[in-house]
Amino acid sequence: MDVYRLSVFAHIFFSVVFTGLALYWTIMLTSLSRRFDAAETARLLGIAHRSRWPHVVIPLAWRLPLPWVTTLTMVALWLTGIVNSKLRGMPEGPLWWTKMGLFVALIALQFALTRRPYPIVVRVNFALTVAMLLVSGWVIR
Repeated sequence: MDVYRLSVFAHIFFSVVFTGLALYWTIMLTSLSRRFDAAETARLLGIAHRSRWPHVVIPLAWRLPLPWVTTLTMVALWLTGIVNSKLRGMPEGPLWWTKMGLFVALIALQFALTRRPYPIVVRVNFALTVAMLLVSGWVIR
């Protein structure tokens, strides 16, 4: 496998991880808010936010806080995106700039989610993540 294909595979892999993390927070928020009031939901989201990953096999001291997993995933997406654009050429057009705008917005949201998973931020993060996936698929066509 050449470097370009390996980088594309890594980019797709980290996209799936990032989408899964956004879906995790959305499912947690939806499930908790159906059963508990707003204050209890916020408290339980805070507990989930302080969890470490992966939750099994790895010794506790080596586990990463969940917000760091998201941050490292975004860094990996950024790096593999740069490698892909250097090896294949930079895409052009409004879809590309839309994708870059969504990426910047997701970075800004990650700062808020790293501090605390507020319900509105969790919902907007999920919507922007899905939009980013759609635009990314259209960019390569």
